[in-house]
Amino acid sequence: MLKINQVISAVAVTFLLSGPALAHQQHAHHQHGHAHADEHAEIEFVRAEVIDVDVEHNELVLRHEAIEHLNMAAMTMAFSVADGIDITHLSEGDDIMVKVERQEQDFVIIEMDVEQHNH
Repeated sequence: MLKINQVISAVAVTFLLSGPALAHQQHAHHQHGHAHADEHAEIEFVRAEVIDVDVEHNELVLRHEAIEHLNMAAMTMAFSVADGIDITHLSEGDDIMVKVERQEQDFVIIEMDVEQHNH
């Protein structure tokens, strides 16, 4: 009877040790899968209309199309502007193309192209 209990204990210990390890591998793979997909999501230009320019805070309020890679619907909101992007020439009503990425809790314009037919 003792040998059967030892075998059952050994099987139980093996299962307990491998169970969390398998779960961890699957969980880690699942997380990696999401991170991998997000890392390589294509950041594309989206069309936007300038609603307000805040040069002092380096921000733009834009009415923009849906931003697919951020799962963001079309809306009007403020964006920070990355260093090196000049917004001083923009004014309300300008049509621009922007690339936006999420940085921490902020949405940042990382690239901008001003449409040629601005007024």
